[in-house]
Amino acid sequence: MEWTEDLIGRCSSPKMYHIDRDTLKQFSRSLELTYPPYFDPEAARSEGYRDIIAPPTFAFTLTAGDIPGLELPDAGIIHGEQQFEYALPLTAGDEVHVVACIDNLKKRGLTVFLTLKTIAHNSQNEMVFVSRSLFIITLDKESAL
Repeated sequence: MEWTEDLIGRCSSPKMYHIDRDTLKQFSRSLELTYPPYFDPEAARSEGYRDIIAPPTFAFTLTAGDIPGLELPDAGIIHGEQQFEYALPLTAGDEVHVVACIDNLKKRGLTVFLTLKTIAHNSQNEMVFVSRSLFIITLDKESAL
């Protein structure tokens, strides 16, 4: 794979997800969260939400399709940083379309710093969240050429 800045701007095809209560509850339990709007629809409504809400990091589970020209290695990759920006809460019952794009790419010797931006829109085409993931990829000498 050739790691060049020509890859910046390439995006996946949209992938659709239906956000359901059981999945949100299971995710929240796995993190040992206790905030009632993550589990109880009435508690969520009393706080102004339509239904139970997703914890902020749930967005990381909504993966997009493959980005043309991007081949991540099986080894030598570290997830270095993650950011989430929410425009709207992600709520049970939502349908979201997720697209991932190469936001930035820098190569320094045998190290590649790759930033992927994932954007989700709801069925009304409103942006729900943007997440950015920084991956640090170490190359062997053959793949760095």
